[in-house]
Amino acid sequence: MKLPIYIVLIYAVVVMLDPYGLLKRGNMRDFYICSALCLVSFSLAFALSMHWEIPSPSPLIVHIVQMLF
Repeated sequence: MKLPIYIVLIYAVVVMLDPYGLLKRGNMRDFYICSALCLVSFSLAFALSMHWEIPSPSPLIVHIVQMLF
């Protein structure tokens, strides 16, 4: 049962180290975008590892596409 906890911890380390190169090179905008996407990805991975039900975004996507056309 401890395997999901280790996987989430390893994922958290990767999420923290991934955008560091962008920050070091001075690409602040890319750093913030990458950090935000990594945070969303980590949140979804954590929710899935905790067996939480994640709502489907398909009705929202259908509504947005219908507004466009």
